[in-house]
Parts: sequence; structure tokens; C-alpha cells
Amino acid sequence: MAQPRVSEAMTPDKQALSSLFKYLKKQNLKETEGALKKELGIQSEADIDRLVSSSSIFQHSISDAEPAVYDECYASLLEFVEQSLDLYRPELSTLLYPVFVHLYLELVFSCNASAAQSFFGKYSKKQESFYEEELQRLFSITTPAQMQNNELVETYRRHKFGIRLSVDSHQCLEKHLQIKQHTVILKIIDHFLDLDVFNGTPRTHIDIKSTSGAMDGEATSKANKAKVLYGMPRDPDVAAALAELEEEADAAMDDEKPKKKKIKKDQVGILSGKKGKASTIPNAPALNRIPLPNLRECEQAAKFNAFKESAKCISIGPSNLPSICFYTVLNAYNSLTAVSMSDDSTMLAGSFSDSIIRVWGLTHRRLCPLKTPDQMQQVTLAAEDVMERIVDTSSSSDMFQLIGHTGPVFSTSFNPDNSYLLSGSEDGTVRLWSLQTFTALVCYKGHNSPVWSVEFGPSGFYFASGSYDRTARVWSTDHIQPLRIMAGHLSDINICKFHPNGNYLATGSCDRSVRMWDVLNGNCVRIFTGHKGVITALAFSPDGHSLASSGSDHQILVWDIGNAAQICVLRGHIDDVYQLAFSRDGIILASGGKDNCVKLWNVSSFEEESKQLQNIKSGCLLSSFPTKSTPVHCLHFTRKNLLLAAGPSFAN
Repeated sequence: MAQPRVSEAMTPDKQALSSLFKYLKKQNLKETEGALKKELGIQSEADIDRLVSSSSIFQHSISDAEPAVYDECYASLLEFVEQSLDLYRPELSTLLYPVFVHLYLELVFSCNASAAQSFFGKYSKKQESFYEEELQRLFSITTPAQMQNNELVETYRRHKFGIRLSVDSHQCLEKHLQIKQHTVILKIIDHFLDLDVFNGTPRTHIDIKSTSGAMDGEATSKANKAKVLYGMPRDPDVAAALAELEEEADAAMDDEKPKKKKIKKDQVGILSGKKGKASTIPNAPALNRIPLPNLRECEQAAKFNAFKESAKCISIGPSNLPSICFYTVLNAYNSLTAVSMSDDSTMLAGSFSDSIIRVWGLTHRRLCPLKTPDQMQQVTLAAEDVMERIVDTSSSSDMFQLIGHTGPVFSTSFNPDNSYLLSGSEDGTVRLWSLQTFTALVCYKGHNSPVWSVEFGPSGFYFASGSYDRTARVWSTDHIQPLRIMAGHLSDINICKFHPNGNYLATGSCDRSVRMWDVLNGNCVRIFTGHKGVITALAFSPDGHSLASSGSDHQILVWDIGNAAQICVLRGHIDDVYQLAFSRDGIILASGGKDNCVKLWNVSSFEEESKQLQNIKSGCLLSSFPTKSTPVHCLHFTRKNLLLAAGPSFAN
């Protein structure tokens, strides 16, 4: 994983190409220059101009028909959809929005501003409400000049809109277009729509509604064909922890003290990959599929302690709800942007709009940095209490500030053993901080726009970042350049989450879609559509089988990763959902957000709900816990299944 890979080709640009060739000449990389020119078919500067012009989103109009023809074609299509059989109407109606968009853009490009505005006013109200933001942006485009370098126009012209139709619905559409001879619509379908025709009965309105809403339409079947190794492999390091836990349990049973229940292997939780050999775990990746360095001694100790604590995990469920501890950050309602907690629940980090990160300890022990290098020279390394001597107790504090970013900080993430903290900022950088000295170690530069999300992988060696530049990047702590660049989203990436086995990365975007990427090769292996608003939170179930997502549409969608299918929709929040968290045993899903409320959902009932695709029943909701006036910025289950939450106080 030493070389970056880009999963989607970038648009040629004359200045960029010229700069690239100048750099290759300067470095005397003649073979590379020749190979690139051969691949692009470039022999002179004129060829560069030709290549750039061929990539223009509007070389020419797809039709030179009169403006009245565009109106007539769309009116005919609308009438056809409304008068079609009830069996076909839900699927055929998905054509209306993309055809409307491209007809409008064609009118604008043909310098028919008045006709375009008339067309927009006549048919825009017939589009789905979740396209309202895009419609408002389209309405502001009235001249060909405004279309150039417009992000929305470029998105719609370069990316085909996905539509799934049954064979019967597709034949019905073809027959209509052939009879009416609507060549304009036929060209739009051919150039800008990706029709995924499948065998089977036409889908119902509920089926279509559950997968519609993304900027580029529905995910086609070919986008989700790749096999995903979502299982949790058994870690060989767990064997020692299990053996010691068994010995402790046996000793407790033989002791004269009241007998304790023998610890079962599966009590260690999903962290151990469940019982059985690695070869018998279905869909589990090989342990060496993603290369990892050997664990340091402190990392091994932290891992061992995690397994020991997991054995003491409290069983929770519908009849035994978890306790909730809420941390409120005072005087920070307008400045606190995000909160994160360490895996062992001993530290809390707050990101602030003043570019400062504040780290608090959540235990009775104060945070203590290590001594300076000069002070370290006076420490006797052979002493038995050397670990206590290297700590500077005179500088201990309940809170430390991390200063270094030059813009608001939007996200932080602790590594598994609490030695490092990641942060992403508006300044476009990702910074790695030492939590032993509370100083900055590395500044990772790669994004050219604000970084909205950062996330450490389960191993603590790889981490990911998501940005306004529409890309997610996978890094390692020992490289200053990204190892993988995931490009494919049509808008900002708001949230990144690693799969529990560390082989996949999930991203949620303002384009209202969720994507899963293979960390090994950077390929997109899953696209989930169905949200009607921007996506702000993601959470994987501990067993790796499911993914939950939420956003500004006030609903939570739960996905089956293996089948690339939606399991259920959870409705109950009345505002944006900022946070999601599964309990350590995967039985309860917690959610919270802008409506100042923490809700608990019964995960075990998801399967039953999904069998009837009503999947909206309130039976999944176990309980709601409203705060007085504090939005929920963080949710975290401790290793013993206590739920921790945090947010800023609201001052009237």
C-alpha cells in the first residue's frame, strides 16, 4: 500500500497537462512522458487543446429543435406516465426529474432564456420535494456562460443518472417513445441516463421510495455486484486473552468465595470474532489481507485489557436498557463543532471553531504529559517505577489544549491505545497529535479543501479523511502522502467510518448516498441510496454485517452489507440526526442529534421488521431520553455497555 490509487479519472485541463509535461521534462522522465503522450494521443500543443475541448460538458446541443418541441416532449412524457397502468407508473415516474433537468439545460444552452424559465415554472413543481435544493440552483442558471464551471451542471452532464426499470416497464417506455418519435428524449436517455433493466415484476411505490433521493439516482445492480468480506476474522492474539480469562474464571469457581459464573468465550464479544476457527467464519477476510506492522508492547497491553473488559460487558436489551451518562460542555453552543471519545472511555476531545482542540480526562486521574527530553536524561531507566518517573506530575491538568490548526476544527479521532489523536480542519490539513506530550507530531497535506471528517482504523495504523473536495483518503501514520484516494461522490464527504475488520471504509456525502470502499485497492464496492437529505452519521454493527446511516432527513436507514439491501427505516427524530452508535453486543442502536434527544432502538427486531417492507413501525423504538436544551454531538458505548453522550449547552 505504498502508492496512491485514484478510483475515478479526472477531467483533462490544459494548464494541468502543460504543468505535468514541464515537470516530467524537468525531472528527465522521458519514458514516462512518452508513455503518457502515447496514451492520450498527444503529439503537439494543438493536441492538448483538442483533448481539453473534447472534455467540455457542452460541445454542442443534442438537438436543434424549436423550444416548443422541448415543452411538447416533456408534456407528452408526463401525460404518458400519469396515464400508464398502476403497475408501471411508480417506475416510469423516476424518469421525470432527470429528463426535466436536461431539457431545461438544453434550452438554456440554446440561448432560449425566456422559454427555459417558462418551462421551469411549468414543470418544476411536479418534481419530488427532495430535489428542491438542486432545482433552486438550476433556476439561477439562465445563460450559457453561467453553465460553464458550474458544479451542478458539470455533475449532471458528466455522471449518468441511475434508473432501475423492470423489463415490462422498459418495453412500455420504448413503445411510447417510438410511437411519438421523441428523438430529444431518446437522446437524453442515451447520453445522460443509466437504465438498469432487470427481470421480474415492476417495483412498487414503497420499494422505489426506499432507494430514491440521491443526486445521481438509484444505485444500479452492477454497482453492488462485488463480494464484500464483512465477517470478523478470529484474531490469534485473542487466544492468550481467552486462556487467561478461563483460568481466572476456573480459579473463581474453585475459590471459597461465592461462585462466579464461568466466562464463556463469546462473552469476549465481537472483538474476538466469535467462536470457531478463522476458516469457518463466513465472509471473513484473511488476517494479512491488509498489511499491518507488528504491535508495539503498549498496543498489545491495550488490546489485552480491552478483551478483559469485554468479558465483563453487561447484557442489555429491550427489558434491560443501558444507563446513560451525558457530558455537557458549558459556554460552547456556538463554538463546539464536534466531540469524540476514546475507545476505553477515559478521554474526551472537543473540536472548536477557534481552531483549538481541548482534551479532557473522564476519570479521577488527571492528565499528565511526559517529561521533556532534558528531564528524561535524569531518569534512571533501570528503576522499577520508571513509568511513573517519566511522567511530569507537576504539569498535570484536567484539560489540555492542542493548538496548531489555522481554521475551525471539525473532527477528531483517538487511536485504540490513546497515544495519538487525529484532527481535521477547515485549513485543509489533517494533524496527528501525541497524547503523551500533548504536542503536534505530523501535518498531513493532501486535501485542497476543508476536512470534515477523520477516523482511525481498528488497528490504529491506518486512518481516513473526508473532505469538501469530494474525496476520501486513506493514510498511514508512517507516510505523509495518502495511500488511497477514493473519488466518486458528487458532493462533500461529511463522514468516514472504518468497518470493524479494517478492510473497508464507508463514506456519507452531501450527494445523499453512502458508499463503501475496499481499502486494499480503493474500489467502490457498495452504493446505498435512499436518504432524502445530506448524510451526517454512520455506524457499523460490531459483527460487521450491518451499516446504519442518518442525516438531515431525520431518519435512520439500516443496510445489509452482504446483500446490498435496505433492512429498515427508523423514524422518530424531528430534526437532523448527528450521531449513531451500536452497543458492544450489537443489540441496541443509539441515535441523537439536533432535536436534543437520545433514542434507543431494538436492533434484534430489524430482521422481523424488514420481512414486511413497511419497516417503519415504532416497535423498534425502545425509549427516548430528551435533554433540557443540549444537542447530541457524541454517542459512545463503553466496553461494559454504559452509554456516554456529549454536547454543548444552549444559553438563551
